[in-house]
Amino acid sequence: MNILLTCVGLRVDVVQSFRDALARRGGGLVIGTDSSPIAPALPFCDVAVAAPAAAAPGYAAHVLATAKEHGCSLVLPCSEWDLVELADLGPALAAIGCQAFLPSGEATRRCVDKLAMARHLEAHGLASPRTFDPSELPADLRFPVLVKMREGRGSEGIYRCANQIELDFFLAHTTLPSMVQEACSGTEYSIDVLCDLNGQCIDAIPRSMIQSKGGEQIKGTTIEDPALVEVGRSVAEALGLRGPGTVQCFREAPNRHEVTDVNPRIGGAFPLPLAAGGDYPFRMLALAAGETVAPRLGTYARGVTLSRFYHQVLFGPDGVMLPGLTLAERSQP
Repeated sequence: MNILLTCVGLRVDVVQSFRDALARRGGGLVIGTDSSPIAPALPFCDVAVAAPAAAAPGYAAHVLATAKEHGCSLVLPCSEWDLVELADLGPALAAIGCQAFLPSGEATRRCVDKLAMARHLEAHGLASPRTFDPSELPADLRFPVLVKMREGRGSEGIYRCANQIELDFFLAHTTLPSMVQEACSGTEYSIDVLCDLNGQCIDAIPRSMIQSKGGEQIKGTTIEDPALVEVGRSVAEALGLRGPGTVQCFREAPNRHEVTDVNPRIGGAFPLPLAAGGDYPFRMLALAAGETVAPRLGTYARGVTLSRFYHQVLFGPDGVMLPGLTLAERSQP
């Protein structure tokens, strides 16, 4: 079985975990794509493919051709850049025997558009902070509020407003389609979920949010919390997720969890649920092979802590990753 990971970027963790899962299933290749020739994860792939930017007109055709050329059975995005493009490509990929581990195009767009997501959750009886289009702000708006990009990535384009003056200022100066969301005051959590190809949630692992930078968690711990497991399951199934996803919420009361974000892709803190027993790559390979994968909700190791650090990949003048040479060796012409 060969698999295609798109926009691999920094995701060495994802590439390595899938290579390990393939080895355990008898072999196969990880095909990785990125528009940058020095994306750190590319040298860790079995086959590295230069791709156009996700926003380029020929991107979808390139992904389809790459999956077909390498006989891939599974395609998975490693970032948010090409979520909608791949979701819309799902039927064409299925026609060549390749499963896209993403929701339908409609469901993916609903997750990417945070205002649409909040309205969908509310319609399904699931809690979310009160969220409004800037043209429809109510008279009883409760401050503080957040001005947020409707299609935000990480912590980009988020402004906290303590009063109407600040809100008017940021709405007047933001250049991006935005929404207004009442700020949560409770404790923040994330739940890493995995859904099968029919949209049933088969795994949900909650974690605390000890520290994050740029919207990505760098410290956190898996926790015992059945209520959060149920939040992950119910939200994932209401939104129609397929494959991995991350649900972010705030506990505003013992029985009220307000969902602020859902990413229909493998999470930035993926090494944590993987270490806690959430063998998502291996299980996705089984699903792609047409095997039945039983739910394991609540089956994970509690108290596993993630603490991330910076590392690097070094490329030579020819664009090839340098081996572990000494400083003297690297200084030779």
